[in-house]
Amino acid sequence: MTGASFNKGGGQRAPFGTNEYLRSTDPKPVKESYTFSAASLPEETIDGVAQKMLLPGTALASIISGPEAGKVGVYSTDTVGVTDGRSAAENIVGINDTWLPWQLMEHDSNVAATTDAKCVQSWCFEYNAAGDRVVLSNTTADAMRGTKSLDIKFS
Repeated sequence: MTGASFNKGGGQRAPFGTNEYLRSTDPKPVKESYTFSAASLPEETIDGVAQKMLLPGTALASIISGPEAGKVGVYSTDTVGVTDGRSAAENIVGINDTWLPWQLMEHDSNVAATTDAKCVQSWCFEYNAAGDRVVLSNTTADAMRGTKSLDIKFS
């Protein structure tokens, strides 16, 4: 009889899983429901496969023009290439709280956007002009503090 053994295989893989962005859940974060436009999320390559993955902690903005108008999408700092309203700070609706690891490859989905909470800025995201997920900038964080519909505090 042989003892138990373990053979590690498969090589290095990209990290995969949800993202925690809240500093505290006391008081309970306030959320609003929206329809997320799958077309607004750029594909990324994960372990050699093109994929769409929406992480919690991603800034969301209203789409105000074009075929996806009335939905929300990822907030982008690209004021030249993104012309549907998602690059205007006044259109930010909150921070995504829904993890969608593959569903947006096939269809739009409902998401919850956090509108009032204590968050860790370095754990939150926006998209740059190249379509890459980057850490939330100070400018974007400032746009989410103490507005009529948002009160997100960052640490």
